[in-house]
Order: sequence, then C-alpha cells, then structure tokens
Amino acid sequence: MTGAALDEAAAPRVPDRRPPRQGRLALTLRRESTWLGWWFVAPAVIVTVALVVYPLVLGFETSIHAQAPTLTAPSKLVGAANYSDVLKDPNTVSATLHTLTYVGIALALEIGGGLAIAVVLHRAFRGRGIVLAILIMPWALPSVVSGVLWQRIFAPDNGLLNSILVNLHIIHQPEVWMANGWAIPFITLVHVWGVLPLVALILLAGLQSIPDEVYSASAVDGANAVRQFWHITLPLLRPALAVAITVGLVQAITIFDEIYVLNGTALNTASVLMQVYNSAFVDADFAHGTALAFLVALATGVFAVISLLASRRSTV
Repeated sequence: MTGAALDEAAAPRVPDRRPPRQGRLALTLRRESTWLGWWFVAPAVIVTVALVVYPLVLGFETSIHAQAPTLTAPSKLVGAANYSDVLKDPNTVSATLHTLTYVGIALALEIGGGLAIAVVLHRAFRGRGIVLAILIMPWALPSVVSGVLWQRIFAPDNGLLNSILVNLHIIHQPEVWMANGWAIPFITLVHVWGVLPLVALILLAGLQSIPDEVYSASAVDGANAVRQFWHITLPLLRPALAVAITVGLVQAITIFDEIYVLNGTALNTASVLMQVYNSAFVDADFAHGTALAFLVALATGVFAVISLLASRRSTV
C-alpha cells in the first residue's frame, strides 16, 4: 500500500452532510415556489404602495404643515395645530351635527325597513324572485345616478313632489325643499333608498341561517309569532344585525354624492366629507382639508372596530 493510500485510510472520514437527492429537489422547488409567489404578489404590492400608502403618507405630511401661499413655496411644520383648528371651526361643528343627523335617520330607516323587508321575503311566495330583483336595483345604481333621479322629484319648479302636493291642495305654491328644514331628511331618504336593499339582503341571509326546527320546537311549547320574533329571531339575528349596522353606519358617515347632487356645497346640508371637500377644493386649504379627512377616517375606523367587537361578542 502506498503512502498516499495509507494517509487517506488514516484520515478521519467526514460525514456527507448534503441532503439526499429528493431532499435537494424538494428544497429547490420550495425556493422556486416562494420566489414565484413573490413575483405574483409584487404587482399588487407596488400598486397598493403607489395608490394607497404613498398618498396617505403625503396627505399626513400635508396635514401637519401650514398652508403654503403657493404650491412651490416651503411650508412650516405646525404639528397638530391644523387638527385643533378644524375641530374648533364652526363649519366643522355644524357639519358634524348634520352627519350625526344623517346617521341617526339612516340607521333607523335602514335597520327597521330592512328587517321588515327581510321578514316578508323570508317566506316563499309567487314572484319572490322578481321582488328580489326589483329590490336590488336601487342598490345597483350609482349614488350619483340616484341623486339625479331624485333631483327631478325635489325640483322646485316642476318637480314631482311639488306637483303632487299642489294638486292635492296640501301646499299652495311650490316649495324649495333643499332650502328649508326638510333638506336633510329628504337627502337622507335618497341615501336610504340606495343602501336599504343591501341591509335587507344582509338581514335576509341572517334569517335564512336560523334553523326551522327552532321555531317548530318553540311552537310546540306554545310560543306565538310575536314571542318567537323577540326571543328567537332577534337574538339569533344579532351577528347579521351587527354587520348591517356597521355597513349602514359607515355609509351614512361617508355620505357625499347625494348631498353634492341635490344641494351642492350649501352649508345647511353639509356633512363632514362635504366639509372636507369645501376646505380642500373650494377654499384651496389642503392643510386643514387633509387634517379633517384623517379625523373622519379615524372616527370611521373606531366605529367600525366597535361594531366588529360587538359582532364577535354576539357570536360567542
């Protein structure tokens, strides 16, 4: 035996730590799958950053700086001063009160009307599919289109509402509905007309998830329809009610299109989003406008989280 062979035999053997061929193949496939997933996700991430994250960062930066006299002039950092200013602004306070009125009327009509419609449509009858199709139509229409349609009804000169009331001798001359105390209720009615179908469908889905055996067992125990509704339907419908309230709440807080189409930027019906529009685009005060927009987004998020927590608690 040669010296080289003796040295090789005497040297300690180093174990081969390389994974088997199948293991290496699986590791390679896993890495390629991971990279392929990143490649598929990358366009969505880029679009989200460009259209959502970057505008949010830029808007927040605008909200903490003073309004510059020109677009190219440097602006001074003022911190939370813009937020304090918009909270003290009388127009913001008035718009907030209007928004609370919109929310109160809208939720009352949407939940009450949606529950009544859901109970009626829960039972099978001839033409039920046609009724459902007609019910969805107002929700399918864009809110701007709904506002234009209802604008012809509330028109002061030849509107349908004035024509009917004058012919019935309820009023003696045409009314300018958007300039009196009926403006906010009528605008809320237009808003409810578009959101009510969605709320009704949510509650209808909740009713259909309740087993019929529960009602049969309660009927054997002597419960009538009213007791079944209060003690069975409403408790089991709480998750659907929480979702419907959340949807109606967010839609009412962010009401804008109906107000703009029916009454423009008038202050007597302005909501908080309309006040954002007035500050940022009518008054060209982007600093206070973006500050108010962030406050509205924060308030909407808080209400949504509260509704979500209430929904989780109702399902426990």
